[in-house]
Amino acid sequence: MLTGGFDLPVITEKKIVGGGRRFNDVCPRCQSTDRDRLVYLYLKYESDFFKEKHFVMHIAPEPALYNVFKKTPTIDYYPATKYEEGFYYDGNIQKEDLLELQLENDTFDWVLCNHVLEHIPDDAKAMSELYRVLKPGGKAILQVPYSLVLDKTFEDDSITDPKEREKAFGQFDHVRIYGKDYPDRLRKAGFEVKVVKQNWNFSNIIDFKRFALNPKEELFLCLKPNNGNKK
Repeated sequence: MLTGGFDLPVITEKKIVGGGRRFNDVCPRCQSTDRDRLVYLYLKYESDFFKEKHFVMHIAPEPALYNVFKKTPTIDYYPATKYEEGFYYDGNIQKEDLLELQLENDTFDWVLCNHVLEHIPDDAKAMSELYRVLKPGGKAILQVPYSLVLDKTFEDDSITDPKEREKAFGQFDHVRIYGKDYPDRLRKAGFEVKVVKQNWNFSNIIDFKRFALNPKEELFLCLKPNNGNKK
């Protein structure tokens, strides 16, 4: 594995999981990161994602996951991003604004949105939109970098300079550091939230070390209830 991520004081100070410099981060073969592999392994071994037919929206698709999902015959795949930049975004990836998705209610069986919400000033609106387009009974994985020591998410709208954001939030284009209240923020959008720790059933048959996961990273699995209040 290759080294990846940023080495900044705030990441260490706030003990941010999903950020920072990692020496076993990037796979030299498929270019996946530790957080990509976390999502993939959960979907493969702890869900029916690859076993049943699903309509899947994938926001800001990571190249390694994109290359797998687009070739999977059981997945009706809708990759989308609101960002026009990105060296790996090709013409098959739709442009969507997470604050106003041009999609019908109750559309997708799965929504994957990893390390995106920390870039969006109105994350509550974005969460509400993701909830809206998910089918009742549908699931979402909504990963973000989060602090192990902050009880409450830290955000400051007055910090707009990229260098100051880097100092405050750990990356030049981040607008907050999520704290332990992140699941509650998702619940306010209507989701039922399960925080999944890395003690999954498949751990008996697969060596976690082989995949160089970050052992501290938890997975935020969000469910839209069948009888939920539609947003």
